[in-house]
Amino acid sequence: CMNATEMNYLKVFLLSQKSSILNKTTEFKVEQAVQKEHISDEHEAASHDLSVNMSIQLHERDRLLLFQIERALGKIEDGTYGQCESCGEMISAGRLKASPFTTLCIACKEEQEDPRNYLN
Repeated sequence: CMNATEMNYLKVFLLSQKSSILNKTTEFKVEQAVQKEHISDEHEAASHDLSVNMSIQLHERDRLLLFQIERALGKIEDGTYGQCESCGEMISAGRLKASPFTTLCIACKEEQEDPRNYLN
């Protein structure tokens, strides 16, 4: 189980990650608007579209990360952070530090990933 200092550090880390993602998203939107004004030919427009599509895929990862951050912050607020969503046991502090968004203890995660469970 994490102590109050570790939990506070984690909360600050999560909030800084959230801020970083939101700032990056805002910068992307401004950059795309500026670039769109300067496109002059079809080739440049096609190249720009490809760049935008790649950026959108990267933003999908950010969206998922933002969801995980919000979920973890909500759990911190309601006092359920660190509790395995499968068995209800507390997740080890080491696992939470290594993977702050995890929702399963190592035993439940291994069970979930066991290929034998997909055969049934």
